[in-house]
Amino acid sequence: MKKIYAVAMIAACAMMVFSCKNEGKGSDDVKDAANEAVEAVEGAAQEGIEAVEGAAQAAGEAVEGAIERADEALEKLEGIEPYATVEAKPTFNGGDADSFRKYVQENIQYPQNALENDVQGNVTVAFVVDANGKIRNAQVVKGVDSELDTEALRVVANAPAWAPAKKNGKNVPVSCTIPVTFKIVK
Repeated sequence: MKKIYAVAMIAACAMMVFSCKNEGKGSDDVKDAANEAVEAVEGAAQEGIEAVEGAAQAAGEAVEGAIERADEALEKLEGIEPYATVEAKPTFNGGDADSFRKYVQENIQYPQNALENDVQGNVTVAFVVDANGKIRNAQVVKGVDSELDTEALRVVANAPAWAPAKKNGKNVPVSCTIPVTFKIVK
């Protein structure tokens, strides 16, 4: 906005200088033209200022709305506690926890840097199998190395859906933990 105002002032000054130099040669016409030009520049500057202010206000309102919707979604998620005990545990590909461990081990891509530096060990990953069978909130609870931790999280978080746990005949979220083994075989 300051730039628009500065341009308007420069244009007004230039018109005044021009009109002073041409005094006596139809100076009234020149002054009138200069005044009209100044008014036009000032009007354009004001319109520009109003447009910028309107856009800023609209953007602010959109951001506030998005924040409110995100807060509402988080409140809903935070209210859902995973169950510790259930009637039927979640299953992966029709099997038990060993089926999931097998899937994870088959899909691990050992980080090259970790291979070259002989980094190995067990990364423990905790996650929730939600009421739809999707994995949520995967996190490393016991790490080995940042590259191994990241790879373990990647594989667990991107796993296909499970058959969800059941309690009282309804699908419910449940907490799970799995060790992901990184071992270099020579």
